[in-house]
Amino acid sequence: MSQKTAFVFPAFISEFTKKELDFLSENNIDFNNYLQRVSVALEIDLPEFSYVSNNYNNELKSQLLAYLFSCAFYDILEKKGIEPQFVAGYSMGIYASLYASKSISLEEGAKFIYTAYTIVSKLTETKKFGMGAIIGLPIKDIKYLIEENAPDTEIINVNNEHSIVIAGKKKDINLVLERAKEEGAMSSIELTVNTPYHSKYLLKYSESFQKYISTIQICDAEIPIISTYDQREIVKVSEIKSELLFNLTSKINWYKTMQKLLTKDVSNIYECGAGKDLKKISRFIKGDYKMNSIYKI
Repeated sequence: MSQKTAFVFPAFISEFTKKELDFLSENNIDFNNYLQRVSVALEIDLPEFSYVSNNYNNELKSQLLAYLFSCAFYDILEKKGIEPQFVAGYSMGIYASLYASKSISLEEGAKFIYTAYTIVSKLTETKKFGMGAIIGLPIKDIKYLIEENAPDTEIINVNNEHSIVIAGKKKDINLVLERAKEEGAMSSIELTVNTPYHSKYLLKYSESFQKYISTIQICDAEIPIISTYDQREIVKVSEIKSELLFNLTSKINWYKTMQKLLTKDVSNIYECGAGKDLKKISRFIKGDYKMNSIYKI
């Protein structure tokens, strides 16, 4: 049985390791060049990034920052000759996975993020919607709490057997989170987003986003992408376009995506991105694999 490698890409950065910029510099990557290229492509101001004066604390800019760090880390792995047999993107991490698979350019990935955010902005700007994370309760218990307290809330992602993400109206999210605490959840927190990604509330934007997708030049993937929607292997342009729409408006399942990688004999996984959110999630996903530190390559 041959051992295989996969690269996985996070959607956001909850906490920096503070090693990112030095590591990029040591590998001759000028991160500000990535920021400048996207600034020009989007015609917006993306200032130089620093840990002290983080100007990337709004939802759109934080997504762009996470995307660019992921692309930069991928470029280092590619330069070092580390080749994946599969890639997968956690939520908005899909765009970095498309960049790694040579399906889209750096700038096109940023345009996807910008356009998706702009399309749903009317919903986001109301600040009535959001997402939450619950750790330490079985999924059946969380389903029960939702049914009893806030039936319009949805489970939109399963990170692992002990970590669930929900989305919906903020008042409903907070009610479910409070009930989860009362039931003994280890952690029950509201996430710092105002968009209920992967939920039914975004379905009304499907047509607008699909129209945009149809205008973009996308190439077949050189590296198969594992769908977080239904865990199929994606290569063809038509499949990629469908996945982009699913990724915005439909539930995903990271736990099943990781399990799919393991069934494909993946034993080495690299988290291509700043922070270590996916590594933390992986601690509760059983299997014969190693989540490699990119800093030790």
